[in-house]
Amino acid sequence: AQNNIFTQQQSIDDMSQGIILLLTDSDELAMQLAGELDDFNRDRRLIEGQMQEEALAIVDAMTVDMEEIPRGFCLYHPDWHQGVVGLVASRLKEKYHRPVIAFAAVQQEGAPLELKGSGRSIKGVHLRDALDEVASKTPGLLDKFGGHSMAAGLSLKGEDFPAFHQSFLQVLEAIEDAHLFDAMIETDGAL
Repeated sequence: AQNNIFTQQQSIDDMSQGIILLLTDSDELAMQLAGELDDFNRDRRLIEGQMQEEALAIVDAMTVDMEEIPRGFCLYHPDWHQGVVGLVASRLKEKYHRPVIAFAAVQQEGAPLELKGSGRSIKGVHLRDALDEVASKTPGLLDKFGGHSMAAGLSLKGEDFPAFHQSFLQVLEAIEDAHLFDAMIETDGAL
């Protein structure tokens, strides 16, 4: 019965194969699943690499005329994969030492465009609280959100992306301690 589960096309963000791999007593099924998971991982890395290039191009275009980079980034590309935006946000957060939220489209035929975002933050900037502040200042802007200090997820209408981006940056600009946005390299001692 377990083999029938995999007759459908699996996606790279589907964890069911990994769960079954961990639970199976069949060496044959375990090898099959391990191979498929390896293929998914290779696909994910290719998709992530392409998305990172696109994200860097968006950031470059956004910051080309700025004297200093903004306190955070909200990025969206219509071709991005929902299961990989968190990885892109994480990589950009590390590169720029800024909170980053990356969005992908949720395609539902006949429905208005919906965006799902995944965000990563830096030490001292509580991402979930920042989203709560956005929601309080602009009721109805966010469909839903949740998370914790360093990572969060949210959804909103596609048409509300510019307003969300602006509101999110306003919340970040209101943070008084500007040193939170200075990148620091932590060490355990002198080399």
